Amino acid sequence: MTNALRAHRLATLLALGAAVALSGCLTQRVKPTPSKAVADARAHRTAAPAPACPVLGDTASVGFGFGAATIGEVAQPELERVAQLLACHPQVSAVIVGQADGHGTDAEQKTLAQARAEAVAAGLRSRGVAAARLRLVQGAAPPAAEGRLVVMAEGRRW
Repeated sequence: MTNALRAHRLATLLALGAAVALSGCLTQRVKPTPSKAVADARAHRTAAPAPACPVLGDTASVGFGFGAATIGEVAQPELERVAQLLACHPQVSAVIVGQADGHGTDAEQKTLAQARAEAVAAGLRSRGVAAARLRLVQGAAPPAAEGRLVVMAEGRRW
């Protein structure tokens, strides 16, 4: 056998060895199929946990800008939280208390308080809360009671 032939065979063997080393094995490995019990356990482990209902508090407060009766971007998360509370607790009704800023005549304050309460009610209705579960009041907040959430529609007072 000549040196050239030996070198060629050696190069071929080295190339084949490198290919085997990189692939690990020349035979394909078949991954075993898990049993139904294992598949169910894996599916349960990776499933997202069910969302928990938030704890129902006594009152919630939806804030308004000074002299405004429209719900701004800052108050949207609180309104969403109240809607979520009412969705999770279907036996609870909401008493929406409209309050004014404390500036202006009594008639202006009464109109502003009513408009704020109506804005909160409209925001809750648009989020799926039934109108029958909402009651609008003005003035002092009624005391918190079982099965009732008091939602304050209030503005800044200074």
